[in-house]
Amino acid sequence: MTTAQLGDEMVLFGLKVEGPRRWYSIDERDWHPMKIGETLLPGFFWIPVAEDEGGAWSSYWMRLQPGARSFEHQHDSTELVMILDGVFTDDDKTDFLPGNTVCYAAGSRHSTSSAQGCTVLVVAHTGSTIVSRAPG
Repeated sequence: MTTAQLGDEMVLFGLKVEGPRRWYSIDERDWHPMKIGETLLPGFFWIPVAEDEGGAWSSYWMRLQPGARSFEHQHDSTELVMILDGVFTDDDKTDFLPGNTVCYAAGSRHSTSSAQGCTVLVVAHTGSTIVSRAPG
């Protein structure tokens, strides 16, 4: 998922712009259902944050509702995830807690979940591709 996929019509209530500086504070009105390609991920929501003008990376907040579980997917590029709140769980049952940062290599496959829900910041060059439509 990239910020370009939302289109120019999106207004972000938490976005502030002052000259060349932009900053974002999470505003509950800004959460949008998340997709990989055209496939909706139940219980996943996102807010675009920023992207590099040269296309090197984009970033977004991602929220998993309690009990949400992703499809197995493959990362098209390296992806960095920093946990803000809650518990972010990988398919091998490893839990990542607030303040933890996890990095997925390009080509890696996995699914994620959160029993209690969580909010994470994601930074990547490109999105992901669904490997299996069965929840991981």
